[in-house]
Amino acid sequence: MTHGGPLPIRMYARPDCEDSELARERLRALGIPFIEINIDEDEEAARYVERLNRGFRSTPTIVFGDEAFYIVEPTVEQLDEALRRAGYAIPIGENPENPL
Repeated sequence: MTHGGPLPIRMYARPDCEDSELARERLRALGIPFIEINIDEDEEAARYVERLNRGFRSTPTIVFGDEAFYIVEPTVEQLDEALRRAGYAIPIGENPENPL
């Protein structure tokens, strides 16, 4: 956490990516604010994702804070764990198979 609050979230995604949709739905269901960047429309963002992922345009790539840490193609359980690490109050023990 920084300055007493949770880390901001940027999600680099593609509109037709199932993993991106799953992460998007989970963040929305939890009421977590995030900025979504479509790497198909933003070449600079696509290059950034490639840099983080050793040349691959893996989506979603979810960056917490100013690159404090990031996760790539997470499961719901991995996303929840990262959200807790970033300072968000996410209940433990929810069924990760049901993102909503």
